[in-house]
Amino acid sequence: MSGSIPGAQSVTFAASGTGWPRPEASQNREERVTLTARFLSVFGDARVIAKGEAAGLKLVAKSADPNFVRGTYEPPIQQAIAANLAPGDAFFDIGANIGFFSLIAARRVGPRGQVYAFEPVPRNAAAVAESARLSGFDTIRVFAEAAGATSGRGRLLLAHHIGGAALASAGAPPDMSGRLEVSIVAIDDAIAQRGLRPPSLVKIDVEGAEIDVLAGMTETLRRHGPKVIYEVDDATREGLDRKARKIAELLTAAGYALKPLPASYGNGEWRVEHVLAQPVGA
Repeated sequence: MSGSIPGAQSVTFAASGTGWPRPEASQNREERVTLTARFLSVFGDARVIAKGEAAGLKLVAKSADPNFVRGTYEPPIQQAIAANLAPGDAFFDIGANIGFFSLIAARRVGPRGQVYAFEPVPRNAAAVAESARLSGFDTIRVFAEAAGATSGRGRLLLAHHIGGAALASAGAPPDMSGRLEVSIVAIDDAIAQRGLRPPSLVKIDVEGAEIDVLAGMTETLRRHGPKVIYEVDDATREGLDRKARKIAELLTAAGYALKPLPASYGNGEWRVEHVLAQPVGA
């Protein structure tokens, strides 16, 4: 999970630390990610987001979907995050990609709130941290690891698409480009062992590993009842429905009601749906 590129200037930050890039060595068991000049050059200079809930914020976004910088990426999710967070809340961004939704959440929860971004692809985690720094948010903590059913180690299957990496347990992405061993943490463990604030809202976008993430946060759902926004996607309608049923069964058994969100995409070759889950009576 950590490494450096020979000959490049580097800045390190703790994946589960409280601050931003810092030079001192860490003596605890936190995973560390090394940011390098060449690492960040994969993305290029930060851009100012043009519109939407993140308008005016800075995002390190080269090689990412251009709709991030335009501010038009998944408008229903932007709106759902803004509508379901209040100042002082805690937000868990699971599968944070380059941190677009983390920025929106940080703006919404304000200086008394907290954002925890979980992203196992090292260059994406680095981009989240840099975008947070450039946008002036010290409330975003970046964990360069995957969320899963249990804590430990696992294999991440990388994809050419910047947000397409998936845990091996979820199956290979269609544009697989490599493999990486990563740390995996159950959200229940992260809260109990790291002293994280319980979430008010959780966003899950993990390319097929949604059930694993939810299985690792059953105590969080039971004790704290956060709202959950999650994505389900598949190449076929049948595959998507099969995944959606499993997630729905788990959440309804936990006392949640499900509400489909407006479509972010048309019915193209790849099918994508988003759902807002909230405790019954909330």
